[in-house]
Amino acid sequence: MRKHIRIGLLFGFSCLAFVLPAAAAQAAVPATVTVEVEGAGQTLLPPTAVTTTSTPVIKDGEHSCSGGSAAGALELATAGKWNGEWFGGFGYSAETILGETHAFEPGAAANYFWSYWLNDKPSSVGICEGELSSNESVLFFPECFSETGACPAAPNPLGIVAPASAERGTPVSVTVTSFANANGDPSPAVGATVSGGGATATTDSSGRATLVLTQTGNVQLQATAPQSVRSETSVCVHSGNDGTCGTAGPAGSAPAVTTVAAPEYKGPYAIVARAGGVLDSHVYARGRGPKVLSGAIATHAHITAVELKLRRSYRGNCFAYDGKAERFKRAPCGVASFFDVGSSPSFSYLLPGALAPGRYVLDIQATDAAGNHTSLARGTSRIVFYVR
Repeated sequence: MRKHIRIGLLFGFSCLAFVLPAAAAQAAVPATVTVEVEGAGQTLLPPTAVTTTSTPVIKDGEHSCSGGSAAGALELATAGKWNGEWFGGFGYSAETILGETHAFEPGAAANYFWSYWLNDKPSSVGICEGELSSNESVLFFPECFSETGACPAAPNPLGIVAPASAERGTPVSVTVTSFANANGDPSPAVGATVSGGGATATTDSSGRATLVLTQTGNVQLQATAPQSVRSETSVCVHSGNDGTCGTAGPAGSAPAVTTVAAPEYKGPYAIVARAGGVLDSHVYARGRGPKVLSGAIATHAHITAVELKLRRSYRGNCFAYDGKAERFKRAPCGVASFFDVGSSPSFSYLLPGALAPGRYVLDIQATDAAGNHTSLARGTSRIVFYVR
């Protein structure tokens, strides 16, 4: 996830004498992309999936850039909690994101700015320029610029890959990649620390590490290393066939209700929703699909509502789950309504019966007392699974 742009400083130094093209026209088709914001000392926004729209981004009440740009994706992922100045021929800069500010200070020996990466590579265009395509990923992180050599070495963003699910107490192999700050070239991240789920390990010369996770539920694994930008992923950890993470419960027993411990809150505004008991991309046998929809919400304020949306498609027909009637009804494809499951940070909803064959999409939406909302993120607050 990573395309780098020296956003905050580009305009403060006359030596950077190049002209960037005008912002491209709005995308004709919305794109589902992932946005991540790594702050100086903590993760402000974990990887979060959003679908861009044609709504223009207007931060100063006057100028606008395309909703299909990186600025448009950032606007959606942060619920508008970012700001920056407008520069003619370039568009908006990003100076404050989710409460953390990195802006140009004239006369300073070194300046930090929000670096912008796309698809694990650095970029030379602004966040208003170009249109994003589906499955692309955007990363923002602080980087230092100095004309006098006052900055530390530029950090290399990390990437971490782990299995979607694992059994508690069983070794789990993860791989960490380092993306060169200059050009995004990947290489094994040697000596990186991977921690989470009650375990810590260090990567070897191939960038691999093995952990034995002792906590169940959706566990967040974080990769860190010196002079690097941290990265996260989640693993659904189950205890044998306990009915969670796509496993079948013990024969003759009631389905297990997974109560997922809320992960440590990582940002001043973002609400992080994580599903439990349903495994993303998993194919369930007929009659063995998930019976309990559960999960947890992490936020800085009191949760006022948690809602779920469940859609099914099968052989060209589409259905939406009606929470009041507690059954699926025929509906236009892609259309469904959220239904309320309470206001507790840990929630569970027992489905009335076994799920019929088809492709299912489960969305989790939470709202806090400050009016912030979750953004959909594939694998955490948006789960796609199948029943055959």
